Amino acid sequence: MTRWNQQVDNLTHHIYFRACAFVIIAIGFFTGHPILFFMGSLYFVYFVVSYYYLANVGKKLKLTIVDGQVKVFPGETGIIKLKVEQPSRLPVFSGRIQLVADNNIEFHNGDRRTRISQISLPFSLMGKSELVIEIPFTAIERGVAKLHHIELQISHFIDFGKVYLQKNDLTKFEALVYSEQMPVTGLERIMPKNQGTYPTRSSLFEDVSTIIGTRDYAAGDSFNRIHWKASAKVTSLQTKMYEKTSQFSWLIVFDIRSGNLEERIKGITHLLHHATKFNIPYSLLVNIKRVGTPSYFELPYGEGKRHLQTALTMLARLQGNSVSINMPTFERITFQHAAHAPYVILCGEEERLKGWRMPTGTNVNLLDVKVDCCTLIPWRSEARKEAVNG
Repeated sequence: MTRWNQQVDNLTHHIYFRACAFVIIAIGFFTGHPILFFMGSLYFVYFVVSYYYLANVGKKLKLTIVDGQVKVFPGETGIIKLKVEQPSRLPVFSGRIQLVADNNIEFHNGDRRTRISQISLPFSLMGKSELVIEIPFTAIERGVAKLHHIELQISHFIDFGKVYLQKNDLTKFEALVYSEQMPVTGLERIMPKNQGTYPTRSSLFEDVSTIIGTRDYAAGDSFNRIHWKASAKVTSLQTKMYEKTSQFSWLIVFDIRSGNLEERIKGITHLLHHATKFNIPYSLLVNIKRVGTPSYFELPYGEGKRHLQTALTMLARLQGNSVSINMPTFERITFQHAAHAPYVILCGEEERLKGWRMPTGTNVNLLDVKVDCCTLIPWRSEARKEAVNG
C-alpha cells in the first residue's frame, strides 16, 4: 500500500507556543539577555523539528499485506500479517495501527460489534527498517471477512501532536470462513446404477480399459476376454477381470431464497465431504444471477480435494441477499442439467419447489432441513405424482 490520506494534527496550542517563542527571542534580543534569546531560539527550533517530523514521518511509509487470503473453519484461528516499511530515516517511536473488518471474525483482544470487528495495536519502527505485525483472529461464522478500514496513528515522541494515515486504495485481503457440517441421514438410499466410471463391488457394468486381474477360464467366457500373456505363464487359459463401475454422480441444486440458509449450507457441506471421501463426482447449481455465461452460479462436475476446496469457497461466498433468478427459469435450468444426471439433490423449501418437473429416469431427493440434522427424502415431481395417482 503506497497511497495514504494523511492528516497532521499539531494541536491549536502550538500556535500560542510559537508566538511565545518569538516574543522571548525578541525580548532577549532587544534587552541584551542572551539566556532569554537562547531559550526562545531553543523553543523555536523544537517547534520546527516537531512540525517537520509530523509532516514527513508518514510520507514514505508503506504497508502491505503478506498473505492476501486466509482460509479457516469456524472456531479456528487465522493470522493477518502486515508488513510496515519505513524507507526514510525518521523513526516511529509511538505508533498505533487500527483495523476494521467484517464481524464473522473476531480479533484477539479486539472489539466485535454488530457489523464490524476492530482492533488497535501499538507498534514502533526505526528508520530504514521494516516490521511484520501478526494479528490473530478467530473465525466465528461462515462468510468472507474483508478489511474495510486501515489507519495508522503516529504520535510525536515528545509532543502531543499526531499524524493520521488512512488507506486510500483497495485493501486486497479476505478471510474465507468455510461452513461447518451438519449430519445428513438417508445417504444409504443413493445406490449406484447404470454404466459409468464410479468403482463399485457389485455392478452389471465394467470398465474394459481397467484390468484389475485374471481368473481361470470358465465356459461361456467371451473369446476376446482371454488374457493370452497370463495364460502362457500359467499354461492354462486365464480370463481378464475388469473393474466394475457404475454411474454415480450427484447434481446438487440449491435455492438461495429458501429459509434456514445456514443450516442448508451446512447440510450441503456434509454432502460435499461425503462425496469427496468416496470419490463421487458432483456438480452444484445455485440460483444466483451472475455476469457472463452461464447467467447463474454453476460448479461443473469434478471430484477430489481440490474440487472440494472450490466448492467450499463457493459456499463461503454465498449471501442470502444476492440477486436470484426466478424459480420457473431455475426449474428449466435444473431440468436441462438433470437430464444427464443419475442423482439430483434438491436443497430448498418444498413449497418453493412445488410444481417442478424432473426427468423420469432421474433419482431425485430433497434435503429436508431440521434444527440439528438434515435428511434425504424421496421427491416426486408433479408428473410422477400424476402417474402414481393414475
